[in-house]
Amino acid sequence: MTKQIENYIAENLTDRAQQTALEFTNYLRANELEIVKDQGYWKDKIYYLIKFRNECVCFIAIKDPDEPKNLWTVWSDDSKAYEASDVEEEIKNIAWNYVDHCGKCGSCGGGKHKIVFGKHFDSVCGCTFRVDNPTAFDLPFLKKMVELRKNEILNNVQNATIC
Repeated sequence: MTKQIENYIAENLTDRAQQTALEFTNYLRANELEIVKDQGYWKDKIYYLIKFRNECVCFIAIKDPDEPKNLWTVWSDDSKAYEASDVEEEIKNIAWNYVDHCGKCGSCGGGKHKIVFGKHFDSVCGCTFRVDNPTAFDLPFLKKMVELRKNEILNNVQNATIC
């Protein structure tokens, strides 16, 4: 049986980092998101895919040995939902600090131009946002990021069933 993410959090994070990670995973579960340990490319790491209705919402890594300064990291999936400018100003300002600019790792082909909550950015990675070592301050943004992507998935399903 695969370990639950909460077990890895308890084993690898302490104090506030542990508390924040557990609050975020509790939020994910309460909102009917599936937390799946990656069995593909990242299977040898503590790397989880967060899904809703079998669509990717975001990703979580815990203690990635390739990034020793990061206790845990959350990445968004790519989404048109992050273009809308009608998000609260506080969320926008936090989000803009976490736009994931291409680091030439090869996964996004060099990044692309994206509009993020009404603001233009160049060389953005395929996953739009990256939050290293999230704190309680970051939780409102992370929750909004998940909510927007989940609503996009729901709207796509509703639109698909109308046709």
